[in-house]
Amino acid sequence: MTGKSVLLFLAAVTITPLSVAGGTAYGVPALSREDFNRLAAAGSLPLYWQSGTSEQGLPKAEDLLPIGDNAGLQPYVQNNGLSDAFKTAYLRLVDARRLEAVRRELDQGRPVVMLSDFRRSPEPERILAAHLAAAGRLIDELYRAQKGSLDLQSAIPATDTASRALFERNHGPWCGAPATQDDPFCNALSAFPQKRSDAYPKSWQQDAAMCQALRQKPNHKELLDPFTVVREQGGQLKAFSLYEAYGERMRKVAAELRLAAKALGQDESALRRYLLAAASGFESNDWTAADEAWAVMNGKNSRWYLRVGPDEVDFETCQEKAGFHLAWARMDKSALAWQEKLLPLRQDMEDRLAALIGPPYKARQAAFNLPDFISVVLNAGDSRPGLGAVMGQSLPNWGKVAQAGRRRTVVMTNVYSDPDSKRLARDKAGQLLDPGTFKYYSDEDEPDLLGTILHEAAHNLGPDFDTRVDGKGPAEIFGGRLEGVLEELKAQTASLWYTDFLRRQGLISDERARQVYVRAIAWSFGHISQGMFSDGDNPKPYSQLSAVQIGSFIKDGAMAFERVGDRELFRIDFDRLPAAIEALMQRVGRVKATGDAAGAKAFIDSFVTGPDSGLVRAEEVQRRLRRFPKQSFSYTLLY
Repeated sequence: MTGKSVLLFLAAVTITPLSVAGGTAYGVPALSREDFNRLAAAGSLPLYWQSGTSEQGLPKAEDLLPIGDNAGLQPYVQNNGLSDAFKTAYLRLVDARRLEAVRRELDQGRPVVMLSDFRRSPEPERILAAHLAAAGRLIDELYRAQKGSLDLQSAIPATDTASRALFERNHGPWCGAPATQDDPFCNALSAFPQKRSDAYPKSWQQDAAMCQALRQKPNHKELLDPFTVVREQGGQLKAFSLYEAYGERMRKVAAELRLAAKALGQDESALRRYLLAAASGFESNDWTAADEAWAVMNGKNSRWYLRVGPDEVDFETCQEKAGFHLAWARMDKSALAWQEKLLPLRQDMEDRLAALIGPPYKARQAAFNLPDFISVVLNAGDSRPGLGAVMGQSLPNWGKVAQAGRRRTVVMTNVYSDPDSKRLARDKAGQLLDPGTFKYYSDEDEPDLLGTILHEAAHNLGPDFDTRVDGKGPAEIFGGRLEGVLEELKAQTASLWYTDFLRRQGLISDERARQVYVRAIAWSFGHISQGMFSDGDNPKPYSQLSAVQIGSFIKDGAMAFERVGDRELFRIDFDRLPAAIEALMQRVGRVKATGDAAGAKAFIDSFVTGPDSGLVRAEEVQRRLRRFPKQSFSYTLLY
């Protein structure tokens, strides 16, 4: 699954909440009385919705006062009721409120452009860049088709540049920044289309109840297969392959990949094999050959990293379906030093984790590849979120390569590496950490990169995506939503647990271990600041795992929230932290190994919404950190 999507911010802004009334009027979100009066004044609408009446929805005719000497209510009130002229004026105010929310959404991002210039590169590289850029544009279309947004963009007027920018950034009209994701007015279209993935019938209410209902169907394995969509046909639910749903665009991607392969010489034979195998996958919906060709690629047989196809599941509410993406990067040789250090320890890391978890889990052969470092050139589709960027990834999630433990793991080294990002990351950490903890915050790259390396490696250690209990896989046992949180919680907790292992092995110093811990805790606060859910009830895996970790560590006495001078700050007790990490690691590992879905849900919920959630101080973390906008990455290729 996707590794840490590290949240670093570039500048501080103050965000004042807009009022949200709730309900609808004329088929669109209803204005509060406060917003109606404010927007009417700004728009020269000579009406005032007086106090002492209803505060939301539509005012009654008698609730309105005219503005001006000897003014009347016509043409807005006729025959003692609201007229068509009032409806037109009201909808104009709604659109003004919508545009406020759109701009507020955009203001929570800080644009960053990543430039790759191939104009002086050898011709094969320029041709490769041209065809992968074309494939990336098609992948964006496929991903938007999956999200249910592809056909909506044409409804945005060309003059509405802010809404068009939102759509382009977010792969659709819906908002995702923390201050606006739950604002019903935040939408790039004035028709306010509901967020409905194409993975399931769009007429359905796509929520947790739908996901649970699908898991109870006799053909649930077919319906929840990651490489399918669900459709109603003849009164029955049926699964259709991605190729059956999106074949025309998938064939176009295949054509671009073959043209890219044709440009490569013998020195890039491994990449050429992968391109051709991936092209076949786009024409057959069988990704086995592509996974095999991809798994044997590395920094020794190619200068490039490329992954193109359907992989991660975060885009839809059940977190079961694979989203299309493209990630292209240069191999970064700086990973070799840590690969050489960790390679001899892989089996020991698996054996120690198995011993900690205990029966029924048994240690397996650790055959996974250690993380490569890559320098990103282009991200498209699900690899380019509207805000933030992926820092690490371990793939594939399914299939023979995953089952054999031969996943390929990467860490992205050139995102968030600029001086401004580092300075702002330090400023954010300083908002929450006490001086005794903050002194271990390091601006060096290694503490964060090492944490990411261990996180991604940990996806291949202990109970993982292919561990079965009574013949059932994790998604069947826990459901996609809970499994997504649980697997990321396992990987991130293991990252911290293995940090002390490396210290005891003499591979890092005591000080470096503390630096890794502090960067990881700062990372967790960044995710907590973004909220625990999206789209109402869809869990955010990184935010929820962060709440569990912070809450657990405080509960075990390894962290505290204490007054320092005129403010309260978090303190880490570095002597007690390793034991608290180990206790959490054991608990999470055992839950996954035994398939204890009820126990997992109760444990996570206790820190997210339950009795222990107060330990996390989520509201205070959000208050301090949401002043910082999040980076929004764009990718420019010149060839």
